[in-house]
Amino acid sequence: MRFVPIAEESLGVRSVAMYVETRDLRILLDPGISLAPRRFGLPPHPREISRVLELRRVLDHYLSLSTHVFISHYHRDHFTVPYESIYMGTGSDTYVNVYRGKVVLLKDPKDLNYSQRKRYYGLLKAIRSIAREIIYADGKTLEIGSTRVVLSRSLPHGPENSKTGRVVSIAIDDGDLKLLFMPDVQGPMYQGAVDHANSIKPDVLVIGGPPFYLSHVFSEDDIELGIKGLAKIVGGGYLEKLIITHHTLRILEWREKLSEILSLASRKRVVVETYADLLGRSEDLLEARRKE
Repeated sequence: MRFVPIAEESLGVRSVAMYVETRDLRILLDPGISLAPRRFGLPPHPREISRVLELRRVLDHYLSLSTHVFISHYHRDHFTVPYESIYMGTGSDTYVNVYRGKVVLLKDPKDLNYSQRKRYYGLLKAIRSIAREIIYADGKTLEIGSTRVVLSRSLPHGPENSKTGRVVSIAIDDGDLKLLFMPDVQGPMYQGAVDHANSIKPDVLVIGGPPFYLSHVFSEDDIELGIKGLAKIVGGGYLEKLIITHHTLRILEWREKLSEILSLASRKRVVVETYADLLGRSEDLLEARRKE
């Protein structure tokens, strides 16, 4: 299995886009890139806008290799929208190259909040005539050649009964390596997400960690739930590599906040990396540095 980070906070944008290739499958996970319209009361710096365009070109390259596209949920940093946006690096028809001819695995809309459901319907209207096939992913298992793909049931975007939405995770197992991609579970805060990871027992876990900067959305107890949930996974004895992503990296001191996890991972001989680490680059947390 080959997995390639494409875009993410450690690379200067909001995203978790990743390309995964096995003998039988070439899939783009969460093909979206965006910027926060406001952070610290400030709009994106020109460097952030340039970075979106740069990483959009990388995304386009890996989309050209892909047969499948997976969308975990409908926040705009996780899929390519069917309209023009300077903060997402899209023109009016950028989405066509993302979805045309692809098998698209989508989060089922049945349990979404209003805003995510509205985005889903807008996306569906745009892609239903150009996608090769649309599959509602929640709870499904697919056998693609010798590659097994396991989609989780719907999980909360944070703690149980979270108002911020629902997400689906994807596990890819080619017989040699098992990768679990769990974006935006916020730790995970929800015990059901912990249980799912422990049932999959991945070698590599790509996870959306605790959102330390969202103190106005999540309580201290919620954040602590996220740290404890991640500790339960790291302590499970099966992980080889933990890739921390997304909301966690929207503050500069994220390693200090996750010191308990980093210490546990060291004891368990679990390698902890970011997308930037995987690419051999230094972290470039442009959003977290916006006020500088």
